[in-house]
Amino acid sequence: MQRRLILIVLLCLMAWATPAAAQTAEGPVVHAVLFYSPTCPHCHTVINETLLPMMEQYGDRLVVIGINITEPGGQALYNASTKQFQVPDELQGVPRLVVGDRFLVGSAQIPQEFPGIVEAGLAADGIDWPAIPGLAEALSASQTAQEDAPASSPSTGEAAVAPAPSETLPPVDQIAAPAGMPDGGWLAAALLAGMVLALLYAGARLWPARQALAAAASSPWIPLLAVLGLAVSTYLAYVEISHVAAVCGPVGECNVVQSSPYAQIAGLPVAVLGQLNYVALLVLWMVQRTGKGRWARPAALGLLALALVGVLFSIYLTLLELFVIHAVCMWCLSSALIATLILLVAVVQLTPRRRPASGRKSPAPAA
Repeated sequence: MQRRLILIVLLCLMAWATPAAAQTAEGPVVHAVLFYSPTCPHCHTVINETLLPMMEQYGDRLVVIGINITEPGGQALYNASTKQFQVPDELQGVPRLVVGDRFLVGSAQIPQEFPGIVEAGLAADGIDWPAIPGLAEALSASQTAQEDAPASSPSTGEAAVAPAPSETLPPVDQIAAPAGMPDGGWLAAALLAGMVLALLYAGARLWPARQALAAAASSPWIPLLAVLGLAVSTYLAYVEISHVAAVCGPVGECNVVQSSPYAQIAGLPVAVLGQLNYVALLVLWMVQRTGKGRWARPAALGLLALALVGVLFSIYLTLLELFVIHAVCMWCLSSALIATLILLVAVVQLTPRRRPASGRKSPAPAA
């Protein structure tokens, strides 16, 4: 398959620009810009399963450039497109395909709508490059670099020519991880330390009282925290299943985390596992709260076990964010904090501290 995905680099962003292709095409031409991240599996899916086959099908009548948002120049163009098209917070993320005056987001919307847009554009007068501030300068700089210095290096600070455009984006597992602490990493590290301390505290209270644990963890904080955790995990499950961009807030890169291969286990989104955990916690809390006899104590112990599993799994996910994915998800950290609080509340409820006996002696009986 002839692959013509063109990659622009401006200010260290590699450029695969082929303006000549548009000039030699017969008839209308559709132009589009794809913003992507090398660590985004959904981006690779859109490129390899939708864009490259379409570019093979339409030839010179369809020109798509890919812009890597992890590079400074690419991030600047991405931010300019966000402002230009007034992209709402809930739709900010990659892959984002801009064509004409429209933008498409995600590995579901792009395959569904882009083919129809291309057909309509070719049936009319074509679709020019989108009005993204700085895009025209990037195209011009790329063309100049190709003409004047075809073997230049990106270290010069100018646009540079990438290898042959027959190569597509490298697989996710071949991309080098960025160095240094990710955005929000110190907050994640602090929470990680807090979770470890919470486990040590739980062990210090549970082990001495293991033979005499209370029959119930009846604190109303447990269901309140579980409902809050269920809301967080439900939102993340919606983001993962619907392939939409998450609202990340000012700290962290939750869309990078959600689009990583570690967002699923055996094809099941991790957020769905979180939902199941919080639902089970609610059920066990209600059973031990209202149950009588033999059901109250097993339900309370089951609640404690699930709380421990939740914290251990949160530690695992936080380690992945810090040292493997190199991105932090504030939603994930929120769920980890909630799981830690549930564990602490359950431990305190199940291991009540006994009051010391009074030092006063009872009066002697009168003679």
